[in-house]
Amino acid sequence: MGLEWQKIIQSLNFTIVANWINFGILVAVLSWLLYRPAKEFIQERQKKIKSRINNAKEREQSAQELKQERINKLKSAKERRREIIEEAGREAEEIVKKGRVEAKEKASRIIEQAKKEAEQEKVRIKQELEKQYVDVSLLGAEKILQREVNEEDQRKFLDSLFDEIKQEELDL
Repeated sequence: MGLEWQKIIQSLNFTIVANWINFGILVAVLSWLLYRPAKEFIQERQKKIKSRINNAKEREQSAQELKQERINKLKSAKERRREIIEEAGREAEEIVKKGRVEAKEKASRIIEQAKKEAEQEKVRIKQELEKQYVDVSLLGAEKILQREVNEEDQRKFLDSLFDEIKQEELDL
């Protein structure tokens, strides 16, 4: 029995060694056939992923720049809007001031015109009164001359004349 075991062990050793050699050859062949292409494929895939990541970062950066640019434009537009509103407010104030000045000037002209017209009316009424006084005086003188002149009648006449003049002044 000892021999058989020896043959079995020898054949096992030889089988094990042959298996290891076969395994080594298989690993070498598989490495040459599969590992290199798989490694190249993985490296290529890594390059594509890095490229996509870089592109995404660049796009994100340009998006951030675009966002910042739009924020700046929005700020600029808000500032311009504020300036326009302020300018419109100033112009409105100027228009109101100008309107007030024009209204005051127009009111002054109207007042001056009214004063002139009142003064002219006053002068006209005064002239009319003077004319009436002259007429009344002439009428009184005519009556005096027609009548006999005595002192008592002359007083009564002058009193009535003055009463008429006062009455006419009050009527006007």
